[in-house]
Amino acid sequence: MKQTILIVDDETSFLDILQIILQRAGYKTLVTTNGKEGLNMVYQHKPDLVVLDDMLPGISGGDICMTLKNDPVVNHIPVILYSAGPRVRERDFIRQIGANASISKPFKPKDVVQLISNCLVAAPVAAAV
Repeated sequence: MKQTILIVDDETSFLDILQIILQRAGYKTLVTTNGKEGLNMVYQHKPDLVVLDDMLPGISGGDICMTLKNDPVVNHIPVILYSAGPRVRERDFIRQIGANASISKPFKPKDVVQLISNCLVAAPVAAAV
């Protein structure tokens, strides 16, 4: 069974490219351009991993990540934060929000696929509820 990756990015062109990259790598993808909807989709679909743009309108990717990592129902789901902005390169910020990894835009397709693979391998198995 294919692992499911949720991608949240308000830039539709980048979202489409990332979706194609991940589908070609063998993943099933869910996408949204809205942070609030992305948060809801995590609870509804329980993806295997979430890829979040930090610079979203309304609620930032960092805030979404903190919300997920502070909730025992979904905190086992790995989160990768990415952005063209500088915060994703700040280790203290990434540690504070609880992201499993971060990557700066632009990135090479093979780099993001490898990062996702590494996070999925290292992810703890969800407790049976």
